[in-house]
Amino acid sequence: MAAAPDSVQPIDEKSSVSDGSIDKKGIDGTELSEDAVMAKEVEEFEERLQNDEATEEEYRVQEAYEVAIKVLSTRDDPGVPALTFRTFVLGLGFSAFGAVLAQIYYFKPQTLSVSTLFLLVLSYWFGNAMAIGLPSGGIFRWINPGPFNIKEHVAIIIMSSTAATSATAIQVISVQDLYYDNKMNAGLAIFTLIGSQLLGYGYAGLLQDLLVKPTKCFWPSTISTANLFQALHFDNQMTSKRVRLFWTVFCVMFVWEIIPQWIFPLLTGISIFCLANNTSTVFRNVFGGASNNEGMGLLSWCFDWNLIGSDCLFNPLWLQINQDIGIFLTYILMASVYYGNLWRAKDFPFMSQAIFAEDGTQYNQTGLLTNGKFDPVKYEQLGPAFFSATNALYLITSNLSLGATFTHVFFWHWADIKPFLKTFNPWNRTPLVVHDPHYEKMKIYKQVPRWWYFVLLACAYAIAQATNYEGHSGLPWWALTVILLISLVLSLLFSTLAATIGFKEFTSSANGFYQMITAYMVPGEPIANMYGALYGQHPQGQCIAMLSDLKLGQYVKLPPRITFSMQILGTIVGAILNYVMMISIIDANRDALLSISGTRLWSGQNAQGYNSNAISWGGLAPQMFGAKSVYHMVPISLAIGVFLPLPFIAAWYIWPKGGFENFSTPIILQYSCYLSVGINTSVNPSMVIGLFSQWWVRTRYPRWFTKYNYIMAAALDGGTQVISFILNFAVFGASGTAHNFPEWWGNDFSLSADRCALPAN
Repeated sequence: MAAAPDSVQPIDEKSSVSDGSIDKKGIDGTELSEDAVMAKEVEEFEERLQNDEATEEEYRVQEAYEVAIKVLSTRDDPGVPALTFRTFVLGLGFSAFGAVLAQIYYFKPQTLSVSTLFLLVLSYWFGNAMAIGLPSGGIFRWINPGPFNIKEHVAIIIMSSTAATSATAIQVISVQDLYYDNKMNAGLAIFTLIGSQLLGYGYAGLLQDLLVKPTKCFWPSTISTANLFQALHFDNQMTSKRVRLFWTVFCVMFVWEIIPQWIFPLLTGISIFCLANNTSTVFRNVFGGASNNEGMGLLSWCFDWNLIGSDCLFNPLWLQINQDIGIFLTYILMASVYYGNLWRAKDFPFMSQAIFAEDGTQYNQTGLLTNGKFDPVKYEQLGPAFFSATNALYLITSNLSLGATFTHVFFWHWADIKPFLKTFNPWNRTPLVVHDPHYEKMKIYKQVPRWWYFVLLACAYAIAQATNYEGHSGLPWWALTVILLISLVLSLLFSTLAATIGFKEFTSSANGFYQMITAYMVPGEPIANMYGALYGQHPQGQCIAMLSDLKLGQYVKLPPRITFSMQILGTIVGAILNYVMMISIIDANRDALLSISGTRLWSGQNAQGYNSNAISWGGLAPQMFGAKSVYHMVPISLAIGVFLPLPFIAAWYIWPKGGFENFSTPIILQYSCYLSVGINTSVNPSMVIGLFSQWWVRTRYPRWFTKYNYIMAAALDGGTQVISFILNFAVFGASGTAHNFPEWWGNDFSLSADRCALPAN
């Protein structure tokens, strides 16, 4: 039985770092480096996989990161142009489309996002249409240089997906405009948008040697996307089984999703218990979950892929096992906290993110403020504030997870982090040598020098301080500096988990953490609290997004400087259009955005929620989280979390072959109150599908898994997201008027979607 090349065998923790390369002789007598030999072996191995000449054992993925070699190709054609007329026309066009659409969505009653896969499919159709329809001979060669290629396509998607978000800074700017009568001038607002994002790009540039180039940092969430790019551009479109599978599943999902999303909503969550008794609130809380903040969805089943998503198909097995352990704990902890009446749980809804007064009504948060600052006299009049018990539990488990992340990452990944940190020592700089077949192919392109990122970070820091001061945020310069340093450290920790195992459920918990520490540094200042969360969480999120894009670029061999340029260009286009659309919408619909319910066209719910969080943390933090307060365990849990990985570490020392290194305390804890918000009926099918794909299919049918699992994931998501976009405008009211499907047993307006009792309002 033939063996796979060494590059896909299990890699030791230190294998990505070496003192140098060993030279070998090639067939023609020329000197070949060890990396070049490895790359050649991988090419031969890929050819056997592609031609179905490999053995079942060679197809089998043993270690999670092996998918980077066995699923993706290292193929590259350096002569293929990436920056073409089509790249800029489609890149700028879809960037503008995505940025405008994302900003409109932010102020809609239905909060939606612009899907990367949706943009990928659209740009593929438009790119090929331009290649066919535009003249290509003679002087027109620069307009149409030939077939639409993978590098153009990826460059377009990196630019447009970067632009196609409503940046966090928009929330800060819109809240100040709507609630604090502070309208930023255009220049200040746009630079606030750009500066907060460029900080994250600076972080990413400094971390890329550690978190992009090595094989073990394989970024699971990019595998499916990269696999789709390669299938669409490398395979024969008429005969490729992968391409036929993609478009077949894409079309099936395009048609199917109309049924659960519009015609038969009961399919979003089938609960036998609620079908048997739709009046019991206990059944609703425990077994319901098809409506927002309804229940935990225990034993419910969902047939709506829009809710399930493809994460369960590409997330590594051990990530999903750790998530599942956390979710089992969720069922126990949430039920125990609520039915044990901890923190007066039964006086408030089972699930809610609102803040409540003692009588169970929503707390009058704006009534706390005088001139935008906390007023203790008004607080005495209003009385203490409370969370729903499950929301308080979520804050605790999130902080436990955050504390555990420090210990977990520095213990299990120190062998990689230490050599990386040495490269920053100006007096004894030790080069970091990376052995990876994808990166080996990237060496022919000019890299982005590290000093570019230092300059970018310095400029972004200056912009942040200037806009923070001119925006009258109330956040001192030293507090901003402290937050940015913490954000850099957390970017390293969270990016390590995202790169090596695919864990990315950290955005909301990190936002709460930055609100908490800002409240301690600058108490009683809601606006300062918003800026603290902005400059903590947003650069961290942008850092992880850019690192993921850099890895995608490495997989498809897009030159690093082009990846860098596309991200910067997308950021600038997105920032300008985000601001222009925000001003247009606020000026035209101010009354609707300020009202609690909004209108059928416009809603200020996102801005209202962001302002409420800022007031609760910026105004009420000492009263709610102080040493003698009801929720004093929330900040304390951060310190407790630091010690929670130690039992697994100790068990690993005692039983080194027991597999304890696979258990991730941060992931288990983050998921230990995962079901405290949102729609939860998709959790059980996601568990089952994940185990079926990443364990049963991967081990029993390795050939099918390697060839088709990730393309199937992209097809399921692609068809779902395209029809979801159409349905949102056609029937769900994004265009102004909602068209509900006629009421019937499977679409009962008087009950939740799963026919449980309606959740408490």
